[in-house]
Amino acid sequence: MKRPALLALATALLLAGCGKGDDDLVTVSVIGRSTRLADPGGAIPRRADAALLGAVAQGLVRLDAGAQVEPGLAIRWAVSDDGLYYTFRLDRDRGNAERVAAQLRRLVRSHRNDALGDGVSAVREIVAVTPEVIEVRLSAPRPEFMAVLASPGFALLDRGKGSGPLLIDGKVGPLTVLQPPKLDETEADDKAIALAKRRIHLRGERAASAVARYANGKAHLVTGGGFDDFIYTRLANIDPREIQIDPATGLFGFRMGRSSPAISAPEIRQALAMALDRDAIGATLGVPGWRSIQAILPPGLTDLAQPTRPFWAQAFANVRGADRQALDNRIATARRIVSQWREREGMSGPLRLAIAMPDGPGSGILFATVRKQWRAIGVEIDRVGRRDAADLKLVDEVAPADQADWFLAHFLCDRGRPCSEEADQAYGIARATTDPALRARMISEAEQRLTALAPFIPIAQPLRWSLAAPGLPGFRLNARAIHPLAPLIGNQNSR
Repeated sequence: MKRPALLALATALLLAGCGKGDDDLVTVSVIGRSTRLADPGGAIPRRADAALLGAVAQGLVRLDAGAQVEPGLAIRWAVSDDGLYYTFRLDRDRGNAERVAAQLRRLVRSHRNDALGDGVSAVREIVAVTPEVIEVRLSAPRPEFMAVLASPGFALLDRGKGSGPLLIDGKVGPLTVLQPPKLDETEADDKAIALAKRRIHLRGERAASAVARYANGKAHLVTGGGFDDFIYTRLANIDPREIQIDPATGLFGFRMGRSSPAISAPEIRQALAMALDRDAIGATLGVPGWRSIQAILPPGLTDLAQPTRPFWAQAFANVRGADRQALDNRIATARRIVSQWREREGMSGPLRLAIAMPDGPGSGILFATVRKQWRAIGVEIDRVGRRDAADLKLVDEVAPADQADWFLAHFLCDRGRPCSEEADQAYGIARATTDPALRARMISEAEQRLTALAPFIPIAQPLRWSLAAPGLPGFRLNARAIHPLAPLIGNQNSR
């Protein structure tokens, strides 16, 4: 599996060029397709497009270098105690409330049925109260609402142009050139004049090309990496100190695809989950700081600090110094479960499952490792394309906020089987109530019911990586794995 990746990297090393040199220039590669200024009301922007949108077309709010919400077009805001009313005061020089409210209404309609939809599903009304004040009225609290508003999907364009914090200064081949707003140098101090001369060269490109460009000293920052392309950092011998891994939270594992008899059986899903050696998967991928996880939800969420461990994790709780023994016991138990199921079903050969995965080198490594581990319990797996019909599909998503809602929503009955109607009901109550105590109880109930159902086979927290020299100004690791461009040239605030 390393041979095609090595060939791709070698080719990219030969082709990489155009880079650093100028102290006023920051060169950035985002892994993905070439950049274009896409309509945020269309499909959710891809990584390179999202980076460009976030740089030149802020919404009411935006994200800072640490992925915390900060002012955008709105200079300040207030939220009612019940979480149903959000009031935003606009910068009078940069936004008209009627026009901004109309744009927001369009974006809410556009995203109702996509991945951003849950965050805006309770928006009841968006009203321009005065020429400078907008009120957003919700039918139920949405703790993640501000994080959703700060995403590129809610960037505001006016006749195809954004309001900053940066401006597009044209294209140079595949590069998009970004600059701060122009200054009146007669009224600006020396620092502001110096910042105004800085530029960012942004491009979207394949992972091998981006890593090769960085390895050749032709880029200051590469961002947007995941598990599927992490191997390029090893093949290029990147200094480990320059491999920046975000503390991202989200879902990385397998969920049920088609309703085949085997994968529809909860005991088979639990056997597959307990047989995984998650730390070995991280070691094979070569990821430092790999964060294995056994539960659907990670610990430390704002509304569910300690999630429920699956029954097998509790039953085989590791004793200090006996990790290998605990894993061996889990594998033996999983083997018995699979054998008993096959006997009941009258199967003579091994249980065979198809797994849908991307076609990158990391997927190949992951597939080979999981195949070896599941073969030990009598399960054979075949790899198919990520859009093909399959028993299991790989999920690799970063959560937009530290809320249990986002995780639980993936396993509602309208998202697919298996599911629990009781969990759906508890989730619905939690999302509708303004009572924090009731919300907490219902979130906990939904999580416990889903844990018992085992609709997901967790592996680890999602891997998101960047390449940057330690201390690169304006770059900060964060749980959202989002890295705005404006801070890289000291221009997060363009007022």
